[in-house]
Amino acid sequence: MQHLVDNRYRIIEPLGSGGMAEVYSAHDEVLDRNVALKVLSRRYANDEEFVERFKREAKSAAALSHPNIVPIYDRGQTDEGSYYIAMEYVPGGTLKDRIRKKGSLPPEEVVAIALQIARALQAAHRRNLIHRDIKPHNVLLTESADVKVADFGIARAASATTITRPGLVLGSVPYLSPEQARGESVGPQSDLYSLGVVLYEMLTAQLPYDDAKNPIGTAAEPVKGHPRPPKEINPDVPAGLNAITMRLLAEDRATRYAGAAELIDDLGRVSKGLSPAAPTTQVLNRLDEPATSPTLLAPPVSAAGAARDAPRRRREASPWGVVVAILLLGLILSGIYLLGQGRQNPNPQDQRRAFEVPNLQGSTQDEAEQALSNAGLNVTHAQTQQSSEPAGTVLRTDPPAGSQVEPGTSVTPIVSSGPPISDEDAEEDEDQEGEDGPGKGKGKGWGKGKGKGFDK
Repeated sequence: MQHLVDNRYRIIEPLGSGGMAEVYSAHDEVLDRNVALKVLSRRYANDEEFVERFKREAKSAAALSHPNIVPIYDRGQTDEGSYYIAMEYVPGGTLKDRIRKKGSLPPEEVVAIALQIARALQAAHRRNLIHRDIKPHNVLLTESADVKVADFGIARAASATTITRPGLVLGSVPYLSPEQARGESVGPQSDLYSLGVVLYEMLTAQLPYDDAKNPIGTAAEPVKGHPRPPKEINPDVPAGLNAITMRLLAEDRATRYAGAAELIDDLGRVSKGLSPAAPTTQVLNRLDEPATSPTLLAPPVSAAGAARDAPRRRREASPWGVVVAILLLGLILSGIYLLGQGRQNPNPQDQRRAFEVPNLQGSTQDEAEQALSNAGLNVTHAQTQQSSEPAGTVLRTDPPAGSQVEPGTSVTPIVSSGPPISDEDAEEDEDQEGEDGPGKGKGKGWGKGKGKGFDK
């Protein structure tokens, strides 16, 4: 890589690298400030689909303004053809670094960090932007111990490519929600699941599921049971924080928090020494309940009835009675299974299950229609609406993203027709187009090369 990137950013030193990009500390020669420069891997730079999504999503992420989100300053292309983004340089390292150095963190520190991550997610989710790769590596710490979440644009752009690449799972497997690992649609609760893994790791210095032999199965097959509650590993974990973590890690999205706001409220209660809300404590209570057989529980009986039935219960509890009960239970379950097999209907219409309408905001109309078709949904004629987004950009869908629908449901993309153009603007565009060609007026977009982004 050249020492001066794009005639503006002077490389100081490498900060880290991954499968998607390399990160450097650099100095912005134009604005005289240090930045973090993330340069995309060449294998992504040559992927036209990814590059287009990266440009669009980097622009969307740049619009996020929140004290707990790393701001994006600029993006462009190096002379070697690689794409980069310039963002705030956060000198305190990553949360992963801190966990590696200190092991499990004190509960009060865990709550403070989790609150700031949740607030960052709340701000992004309000703009329909799902991170998709929340992990300690993407949580940066300032010298004053403030938290900033990074990589909103890149994570979304990378994950979006899975729409046209079945079977491809992008993200950090130990932190993926079950629905992400299965290639299903994601939403705010997917980010919250990943945050639950981060909480678990902060509290225990361990991951809830760690299957090195089958990493995809770690996230995609939580049938191995619930993870051990963090309090069993670290007795210093408060009961309230233990319950919050286990609720975030629920396989069923309906059991998790409905949104970041509800999580923030629970974390605030715990930080004040209070118990979390009832639904959270109920999740942990259900996990603590002893396992019961699939037979119906007997109704309560009076004290007299209990004394009268005591001899019979003692007889039922004899070893032979237990053996007979197990054999009968096995026969019953086998019968239920065979009955279910015999009733299977090969007609797909009788095997309907709910789908979640994917979040297609920012995609093109063609991409949205393809994604909806791939999801087994019908696509109706798109409707247009004036907006500041470029013409042809999907603004939303009807039903909206996140709605639970059945296969075959009709979904209508709402597409931008572009901003209203006055006569004066139209004449100016025509004059500019005659001089420079379409779309090459100075100061428009982020462009490439000299004259793009900030003045140089």
